[in-house]
Amino acid sequence: MDARANERARVGLFALGVVVLAALVASCASTEMTSTWTDPTAKGAALSKVAVVCMTNNAALRRIAENTTAAKLAGAQAIPSYQILGDTDLREVDTVKGKLQAAGINAVLVMRMTGLSEQVTGVGGPYGTFDGYWGYAAGTVYDPGYLQTETVVHMVSNLYSLEQNKLLWSGVSKTFDPASAQAFMNDVSKAVAKSLEKERVVL
Repeated sequence: MDARANERARVGLFALGVVVLAALVASCASTEMTSTWTDPTAKGAALSKVAVVCMTNNAALRRIAENTTAAKLAGAQAIPSYQILGDTDLREVDTVKGKLQAAGINAVLVMRMTGLSEQVTGVGGPYGTFDGYWGYAAGTVYDPGYLQTETVVHMVSNLYSLEQNKLLWSGVSKTFDPASAQAFMNDVSKAVAKSLEKERVVL
C-alpha cells in the first residue's frame, strides 16, 4: 500500500467516527449480520459477567456503544467496560486484562468499526427489455435522481473467554444509512444479541 493509499485509509477511519456521531441521513437504519462464526464447544458456556468494549478513541461513541449493547445482552451480567477501566489506555492489554479479571469478568465482547463505505443503487428501472434498460441506463447518466446513495457502516464483534484467552464467537455486520450514533448502535447491538442468543453462546 503506497503513501497515498495509507493517507486515504487514515482519513477514512478518522471520518468514520465523526460521521457516525453526526446525523448521517434522516432515514431508518437497518443492520444485518453478513457472517458469523461460533466455536462449537462454546454453546451453553457459563458466562456470568461479560464486559462490553467498543474499541474507539472517541469517548462519547464508546459510551453509547457499550451502554446500548450491554443493555441488550441477556443471560449474563453485561457491563460497559468504561465503568471498570475508566480512562485506561485500551492499548495496554495487560492492564486491561488485570482490571477486568479483578472485577470478576470472565468474557469480553469486543466491538470495532472497520470501515465506512457508500453503496450506489439504481432506483426503479425495468431490465427485461432493451428499450426498458436503455432508457434506465441513459437516465443514470443524465439524471442523478436515478441513483440512490446509501452510507454503510461495517463492524466486527468478537466474544472472548477471558479465562481461556479464546475466541468463542465472531460476527461481521453492516448497517445501512444510520441516522445517528445511537440509532446505529441500537441496531448493531440488537443484531449481535440476537445472533449470540441463536447460537446459544450467552445463556
